[in-house]
Formats: sequence, structure tokens, C-alpha cells
Amino acid sequence: MKSASKPQLASVEQPFGGTPPRPHCPICGRAVLRVDDDGLTHADPCRHLAFVFVGEVGDFEYRSPDFTRRTAHRRIHDLDLTRLRTLLVNAGYGNGLLALEITYGGMACGPVWYTDVYGFDYGVGGEEEGKEGGSEGGGGA
Repeated sequence: MKSASKPQLASVEQPFGGTPPRPHCPICGRAVLRVDDDGLTHADPCRHLAFVFVGEVGDFEYRSPDFTRRTAHRRIHDLDLTRLRTLLVNAGYGNGLLALEITYGGMACGPVWYTDVYGFDYGVGGEEEGKEGGSEGGGGA
């Protein structure tokens, strides 16, 4: 398989001790995480976000309906980063999917590092591109 037909991967390592990442969609610019009153982050997906994979637990915090359909008969729990990459290829994602892999670290009882992966599907959008501020999934025909 040619690399151009595989999901594309961008790996970024933040400096140790920096604030945890707050990624934005490279297509529409919307932040895809929100911070609640307790300081915890949660997925706040735009229509391009296919998934949020939390490496620390080896599971998905968010899966779009299309991602869920593509992976319905595949193992999606207890994954590591290598298995995640294989899953994306086997799910039929080509180079229209950008997997943004962000590694960040801080101190706990010692130094700790985390890697989360945000999948953005460039195949989503089309005619509705540019209407991100509107009612997501709202009415209309």
C-alpha cells in the first residue's frame, strides 16, 4: 500500500511540564476539547473529528458515527499506538484522515508522559463547509 493511501500521521511532543494540549481542528479551526468547572477535559467534537484516542488507557474518549460504523467488527479496546495505526488502515481510512498524535508530560510521583491521538477526517464536509458556527446536526432538509 502506498503511503499516500494510508492515514497520515503527525507526531508532536510538547516540552515537559507544558500545559496539556488543546487541539483545534485543522479543517474548521474549532477547539475539539472543552474544560469543565473541575478542570477536566472532554471531547467537544466538530463534524471533522473522527475520534479521540487516550493512550494512557488505550481506549477512545470519542468516536464519530462514521468511525463507529467503520470499526464495528474490529477490536477497539486496549489498543496501543501501533495497533491504533493498524486499525485505521483496516477501517478503510486513506490519506483523507490526519491522525494528530500529541505527547505531553508533567510531574506526578515522578515524571509521566501521555500520548493522545486526534483523528480528523478531511472527507467530511463538502457543500456544508464553512457553516461550522451553525446548528451542528440541527434541522433542515
